[in-house]
Amino acid sequence: MAWQGVEIEIEVPCAGGQKHPVRLRFTGWGEFEVAYNPCEELLGPVFARMAACTHYLHEKFPEAFRRDTALKRRLVEAFGAAGAPAVPALIQALGDSDSAVRRAAAEALGAIGDPQAVPALIQALGDSDRAVRFAAAEALGKLGDPQAVPALIQALGDWGDWWSENVLRRAAAEALGKLGDPRAVPALIKALRDRSENVRRAAAEALGKLGDPRAVPALIQALGDSDSAVRRAAAEALVKIGTPAVPPLIQALGDDWYDVRRAAAEALGKLGDPQAVPALIQALGDSDSAVRRAAAEALVKIGTPAVPPLIQALGHYWYDVRRAAAWALGKLGDPQAIPALIQALGDSDWDVRRAARQAIQQVQTKQSQTKRP
Repeated sequence: MAWQGVEIEIEVPCAGGQKHPVRLRFTGWGEFEVAYNPCEELLGPVFARMAACTHYLHEKFPEAFRRDTALKRRLVEAFGAAGAPAVPALIQALGDSDSAVRRAAAEALGAIGDPQAVPALIQALGDSDRAVRFAAAEALGKLGDPQAVPALIQALGDWGDWWSENVLRRAAAEALGKLGDPRAVPALIKALRDRSENVRRAAAEALGKLGDPRAVPALIQALGDSDSAVRRAAAEALVKIGTPAVPPLIQALGDDWYDVRRAAAEALGKLGDPQAVPALIQALGDSDSAVRRAAAEALVKIGTPAVPPLIQALGHYWYDVRRAAAWALGKLGDPQAIPALIQALGDSDWDVRRAARQAIQQVQTKQSQTKRP
């Protein structure tokens, strides 16, 4: 079925200074025909041509349309609701003189998701208005077309004004994450050192979506970022990358910054790889309590493979390690730990003895629950 356009009702001036509604059918940007005019019904088609409303529509309305932002926004909304058939008209709207209209057109094209809009949206990344550039970047991310990757990489490296770095560049990073193209990895790694924390966070999240092991060293470094949201995003990205991230994360347990060590322990717990157990056992004696806690919780998440090393850690010379080991064994609830926990009841440190006693109770509780029919 041929494209029939969309109808919009507007008020037009007529005889005696009065106004009345007419319905216009738009088939393109600024291209319209009269779908309904009550004067035609009243006067007939011949006399209606002489009516003031008809003269207005043919002589003055085209210029009025160019100046009427609200009407053009209504038209963009109608075209957006019409979907794919309206894409050519919305592409035309990207060239409108009004930046608010161009932004609305970019948003509508992103929502429709038709690939024929990609070249025009790429061009809109260079729009004079920053809000239009942002909308174009978001739309390209939604469309998911790889031909947008080079332009988005360029936008990510655009050291423009403050707004550009905090909004446009973030949108470019987010779009590159959605597109999932490995060509974006070097630019996103570079963006982890951006001066804007919003860009750094978006870059870390995008790298997690791409899952490329090339990003692991930079993401490890980002675990020590000054912004907590960036640190969290970097840790989550490393977890998404998976096994290739385990050895660097183990190495990061010895980092000078406690934030890096803690984040590395948490990530290793989420990954659940048994090869991290020895390093996590060692981290139970970390100088920072948050790191010690994160290491113990990570060992619990790793589960059964951590039990024998934790039992051995009950004999460690450092009481913090012994206490954390007892706590973790209690959480794991493995009965093979009972003899060593009983022995720990005679530990020289009161905190260790208490942790061992609580762990024994937890193991026994778990055993009794398991035996219930």
